[in-house]
Amino acid sequence: MPVKVYNTLTKRKEDFAPITPGVVKMFVCGPTVYDLSHVGHAKTYTQFDLVARYLKKRGYKVTYAQNLTDVDDKIIRRANELDVEPRDLAAKYEALYFEDMEALRNTNVDVFARAHDYIDVIVAQVQQLIERGHAYKLDDGWYFDLSTFSDYGKLSGRTEVEAEDAVARIDENDRKRNPGDFALWKARKPGEPYWDSPLGQGRPGWHIEDTAITEALFGPQYDLHGGAVDLIFPHHEAEIAQMEAASRKVPLVRYWMHTGLLRVEGAKMAKSTGNFRTIRDALKVTDFRTLRYAFLSQHYRSSMELNEVTVDNARNARLRVENFARLIDSSRPESEANVALVERARERFFERLDDDFDTPGALAAVFEFIREQNRSDETLCIDS
Repeated sequence: MPVKVYNTLTKRKEDFAPITPGVVKMFVCGPTVYDLSHVGHAKTYTQFDLVARYLKKRGYKVTYAQNLTDVDDKIIRRANELDVEPRDLAAKYEALYFEDMEALRNTNVDVFARAHDYIDVIVAQVQQLIERGHAYKLDDGWYFDLSTFSDYGKLSGRTEVEAEDAVARIDENDRKRNPGDFALWKARKPGEPYWDSPLGQGRPGWHIEDTAITEALFGPQYDLHGGAVDLIFPHHEAEIAQMEAASRKVPLVRYWMHTGLLRVEGAKMAKSTGNFRTIRDALKVTDFRTLRYAFLSQHYRSSMELNEVTVDNARNARLRVENFARLIDSSRPESEANVALVERARERFFERLDDDFDTPGALAAVFEFIREQNRSDETLCIDS
């Protein structure tokens, strides 16, 4: 049975078939390193860690890349508040992010790509957009002209901002040709980091960082792009517009996957609103296994509420599985009946993961098996 993936681009589940059979090029939007990561990040990165792990389990050769936004308005503002250099601030929180991911055992990223290491590639991509008539210059930098890209909106089904969008980086300039036009290269401002380039002194816009990185790592087309659902518009729409306009190859990405949001008291968790809890704070009151279980007990596309009840439920369920495993008597020979039960449970488990990484369904198969065994008089011997 092939792995099936729900593709945000086509709005349906599809058989997973990478461009090169057996080889997966996977990219997930990483953090902007200006503060500690919160448990919303933990949900997304734990769920994509599972995706990478499972694709490897199914025999794919996976290259999982994640960008690190270390050149950005948010970093500059925070650095100014703290009276430190933006690069030093970014380096500090990058290191803390790595520690958080290690603490959660999210260890499957192969390449962490810092934006500042790809300035030459970013400049080259903007130049290509200029040459092909997709960019124009204003006093504060170069902008992408959305009127030149007719497919804008094909991922989200819209072209205008809504309440749940990640809008903190909407570039305001009343001289823009179209309201949604976004910055590709921002002209130098006093006290801000900048690079000398053929585009003028300045720094990259937010959206262009990702497509420059993925083009450098994977080429103009690759297999799987992930991120939280609030990045679909405008960030991922902008990525599609930039790369497909620059390369004239469609699609940029074969499969788009998006995780549901983490909510606190019904509201989206976000640093920009102050409504967030850091991963470090969460790990002070619970353990990484319980947090991972909590995130994986929900389907990745579902939003979830993280509170004391959900954490307690996750802990109890995790302990039930672990206690059952401790009771397995590996010294006894396996009966044919138990071998058959184990094989059926294993088959149900992997069938659910093959169906769009249905972790709740896979866990349900585990608990169904535990219930069957608890009703049995025979103690299992399972080859793990």
